[in-house]
Amino acid sequence: MMKQLIRLGLMLVAVLAMVSCTPSTPGTALKNYMSALSDKDYEKFIDGCNISEADSEKAKEIREGLIAMIQEKGSKTIEKKGGLKEVEIVSEEMTEDGNSAIVTYKQHYGDGSVKEDTQKMIKVDGKWLMDIGK
Repeated sequence: MMKQLIRLGLMLVAVLAMVSCTPSTPGTALKNYMSALSDKDYEKFIDGCNISEADSEKAKEIREGLIAMIQEKGSKTIEKKGGLKEVEIVSEEMTEDGNSAIVTYKQHYGDGSVKEDTQKMIKVDGKWLMDIGK
């Protein structure tokens, strides 16, 4: 009986840990992806992009191409501005069905400049992803 209670308790802790690690809002998810970009974790950043390609080989090619492009061009742009210091979520506009949103955010750079932009986010299998279009 005691072993079953301990096992149940451990399972509950594991489930709660998994749930707490999943960003629950589109703004939080976007902020996590932008932090990955700032940390030069390009794979994590691209994992946050919705690549809806049915062919897994084609999706892999697209993913690898995006990673290479971001490494080459995106990192240089960020470095020129003194690095990305902070991402501030300004607003989140959710659709009625709750499966997509427009997130307005500000990027604060090391050189003191600030850029405001928007990003469409969509929920895929319960996870918020950046909608990069086709």
